[in-house]
Amino acid sequence: MKEDKTNRLIHKSEQLEDFETLRLQSDPDSQQHKPFRFFNSADCLSGNPILYRRRDFFKVSLLKGEYIVHYGDESIKAFGCSLSFFSPWVPYTITQLKEEENAGYMIFTELYYNTYFNQTIRQSPLFDNESKPIFLLDEHQEKEVKAIFSKIERQEQSDYPFKDDLIRNHLNELIHYANMLQPATERHHALSSKERLHSIFHELLDRQFPVDIRRHKPLRTASDFAETLNVHVNYLNRVLKEMTGKSTSEILYERLLRESIILLKHTNWSISEIAYSLGFKDLSHFNHFFRRQANVTPSYFRN
Repeated sequence: MKEDKTNRLIHKSEQLEDFETLRLQSDPDSQQHKPFRFFNSADCLSGNPILYRRRDFFKVSLLKGEYIVHYGDESIKAFGCSLSFFSPWVPYTITQLKEEENAGYMIFTELYYNTYFNQTIRQSPLFDNESKPIFLLDEHQEKEVKAIFSKIERQEQSDYPFKDDLIRNHLNELIHYANMLQPATERHHALSSKERLHSIFHELLDRQFPVDIRRHKPLRTASDFAETLNVHVNYLNRVLKEMTGKSTSEILYERLLRESIILLKHTNWSISEIAYSLGFKDLSHFNHFFRRQANVTPSYFRN
């Protein structure tokens, strides 16, 4: 079956230009794309959710709180302060459980690093396919890493003509510092495959909302989610039933009803527009769904 646009986005690598357009809300034709960018705490908190996918750039994040990092085929719980490195070859996303503070993150292209050093970034042990470069930091390590982040941020904002040379030096210092640390996977038990599927399903479900009136064919059925997650729908049902006591469809129906109520209460969209944005084939299907779930029609509820 041909995947819809949403499904294709899961498997398509995010380009640096896509990232700038989404995160910075910039016109893709209006500016020259930078091979390095630093984002501080405010940028992180105001950003859009991170889709589980590959990118065509590297990313280094310094987080503090409770997180689940979905990295390749593994999900890793991170508590306290964590330093994470993400390569273009491994899909990833981050689920925030409890955030205390966020020191920021930086993204950069492979060429940005390699034009300065004789050894390419691919040769770093951090970015081989076997490693899980997520590190939990103690107080001393946190202080040292934050100091490097601060130096990078200051240079990125400066007018010094050779600032990129300094940034690359600090970035290289950070990579070598991390090479001496112990990965979080050796200190904390990773999620089981069922826990990981449960977590990514709910994150994928959360990413469907809020809906856009211009958006067509969101993931709406158990089969849609199972196909996107590359599992059989029966297996997805079993795992969610075991973890939550509810089937995939029950979870989806509850969320669709909740979002329907929000749109009926707080938007001036027509009921047809609401049905369309939520992925229903037509108004009659939406009316039937809403009446079955809420015991009233959408128009009666709105009025």
